[in-house]
Amino acid sequence: MNILHISKIIAIIGLLLVGMPKANAQQVTVDAKIDSLQLLIGEQAKITLEVSMDANQKLQMPVVIDTLVRGVEVLDIAKPDTQMLNEGKRMLIQQEYTITSFDSALYYLPPFEVLVNDQAYRSKALALKVYSVPVDTMHPDQFFPHKTIREVGIEWQDISSTFWLTLLMVA
Repeated sequence: MNILHISKIIAIIGLLLVGMPKANAQQVTVDAKIDSLQLLIGEQAKITLEVSMDANQKLQMPVVIDTLVRGVEVLDIAKPDTQMLNEGKRMLIQQEYTITSFDSALYYLPPFEVLVNDQAYRSKALALKVYSVPVDTMHPDQFFPHKTIREVGIEWQDISSTFWLTLLMVA
C-alpha cells in the first residue's frame, strides 16, 4: 500500500474518534406523552414533556399561555421537575400540562419545541379525541325526575340567637 493512502485512512479514523465523544455528549432527546387519548367534554388529560440533555447545556422550555390549539385549553402548567443522571453529567427535565376541551372533535396537537443552547428540538405530535356526552332528549325525566316542593319548618335553634340578641338590645 501507498504511505499516502495509509496516512489518509489514519487521519480519517482519527477525526472520527475525536468527533465521536462530542457528538455523543451533545445528544438531546425530547418526548411528549399524553395519559389519555380519548376524553369526554370537560374531562382533563395530562401531557408530560420530557427533555434529556447534558447538565452543562442551557434549556428553554416552550411558552404555552392558555391553549395548545384552538379548542384545547391549558388548565395548569406544573413546575419543571429536574433529575440528575449519570453522576450529574446529564439531566432529565419533566414538565406536566393539564388540558381539557369543551368541543367534541379529533385534535392534532403539534410537537412541543424546546431550545437547547439555542438549537431547536421537537417532540412527536400527539392526537386527542374528545367525545360529547350523549343526552336523551326524548326522555328528560328518565334519570332525574322532578322533585316535589317541601315546606321547611322553623326550629328554635334557627332563631334562638336572633331572639336573645333582640331581647338584649331592647333591655
